[in-house]
Amino acid sequence: MTIDCNFPLLKYERGQTYRQWGLSHGEQFKDAIKELFEIRKELMIQKNPSLEKMITPLAMEQWNTSKTYSPDLCDELQGIADGSGLSIEDIVILNNYTDFRDIELPDEGCSTVAFSGPLAINAGQTWDMHSSAKNYVNLIQCPLNDDHEALVFSLVGCVGMMGVTTKKTFVGVNNINTDNARAALIWPVLVRDLLLKNNYQAIEDSLINAPVTSGHNYLIAGHTEASHWEVTPTVSKKVGYSNTTNKAVAFHTNHCLDEDIQKLEHKLAVTSTSQDRFKTLEKNKDKLKNYNDLVSILKSHDGHPKSICSHYESGAQDPSATCGGGAFDTEAGIVKMWRGCETYDKNYVEYNFKLEGNRFCQK
Repeated sequence: MTIDCNFPLLKYERGQTYRQWGLSHGEQFKDAIKELFEIRKELMIQKNPSLEKMITPLAMEQWNTSKTYSPDLCDELQGIADGSGLSIEDIVILNNYTDFRDIELPDEGCSTVAFSGPLAINAGQTWDMHSSAKNYVNLIQCPLNDDHEALVFSLVGCVGMMGVTTKKTFVGVNNINTDNARAALIWPVLVRDLLLKNNYQAIEDSLINAPVTSGHNYLIAGHTEASHWEVTPTVSKKVGYSNTTNKAVAFHTNHCLDEDIQKLEHKLAVTSTSQDRFKTLEKNKDKLKNYNDLVSILKSHDGHPKSICSHYESGAQDPSATCGGGAFDTEAGIVKMWRGCETYDKNYVEYNFKLEGNRFCQK
């Protein structure tokens, strides 16, 4: 690993096409995208050598499903491929890496949290990935279909892994490990597509009907309500809900909470930090009252190294570490996105934004 992108902020220009956005993305980070692709492909083959002969048909099946589901976002992926000099197959692998590994060996943990303040929802998550990905994390500020915009936490070469919008919506995701994977939608395409929706209900409707490839837990939020959905190719269940009436704290780590989803869970693949992080959230949930509390718990080292900000890497079973995170107060319209760990990383980077009208302005 030789390139550190330093958590760049990519600003997509309003009026350009999705393909133009992708082309500029790919050209600007050409070397880093190629390097990250090689790292992820090598890790994938190391963990599941049987995939090597199946890469092309699996990639193209996912590509074709995604192209039908969201032609615009696949135009962006095509632009990234053309700009970086990689093939579509390579870009699919880069974006859908965890699903390619058949979700049997987790490399993305993550802790997701949502709760209501006095008037509105606070939502956020850590981003736990293979530690080799930390240097390639980026942030995309992109226009939506109308006069609004989104802030999207991602990796160079990918279209998005978590995001917030000026419509006061939030979409986050973390891994669950189930046995019913199939080659279908590229999940970062789903994340970006959900951010195009106008409100919480539209996000929820789209999520539960999406042709997903593998199991994930999605945290979706609007201004006054939020929920966790354990989503798999064959069954999806709501496992947590918070709104301005019930004032519940809804959180998730990386083990399945719903009884029906648990029947599909690949128990040996569940990261060994999941229960520890869940217990930390359970212990501290009554202390979560506002945005600062949310940021604090997401950066917490309670139980270190098996903490919310995770530093536990035991080897093949648990190759993930916290590579960044994000938090959103939908009432105050304030957003924080960060790369790395403020306590332990010398190259920690963060951005702070304030919602002003239909724009996120950097503070």
